[in-house]
Amino acid sequence: MTAYAEVDAWTSNGVQVVRISGEVDLTNAAEVRDAISRVASLDATAIAVDLTETAYLDSSGIAMLFRLAERLTHTRQELRIVVPPDSPLRAALELTDLPRTIAVQHTLE
Repeated sequence: MTAYAEVDAWTSNGVQVVRISGEVDLTNAAEVRDAISRVASLDATAIAVDLTETAYLDSSGIAMLFRLAERLTHTRQELRIVVPPDSPLRAALELTDLPRTIAVQHTLE
């Protein structure tokens, strides 16, 4: 991964969890998307992208989430985004109406 972002993945109760730590911006959004695609299991019914440890997400990172959701509909998988309620990312996601398109949860539970 880049110096700005790390991608970790594991499966929990049939859900593929992908945690992004660090920053996602124009310089690495495509690389983060590719990393998610590499670790996303086709056997999982849902992919949960955990942004709990993401410090920064610009418009290219948000666009990457929309494209990822679109791609997952082709494999009949659901995308979920995990963002704590007090995260500064939450306001940016709500400004783009992302929660109207992609399920946003407070925690992985």
